Amino acid sequence: MAPYINDARAGQLMLIGGVTGQEAPDFHDWNVLLGITGLLGYDGVIAHLSKYIGVVLILLAPLWGGYSLWAQYKNLRGQ
Repeated sequence: MAPYINDARAGQLMLIGGVTGQEAPDFHDWNVLLGITGLLGYDGVIAHLSKYIGVVLILLAPLWGGYSLWAQYKNLRGQ
């Protein structure tokens, strides 16, 4: 997701429709979404935030899953 957010202003990446954002105006979803919200100038910042939030979630997911398993094991042993 982050590379496409980062490309919102430049429009150089190939999109699913087979065109780039420069070739088809209003076709790049992130350009449209960030433009409507007035955040188009922050596309790079938003891209980096989404990337690092994703990394943190990927790293925390196994910890949360392990904690859930441990809590269930502890709960079952208490019965």
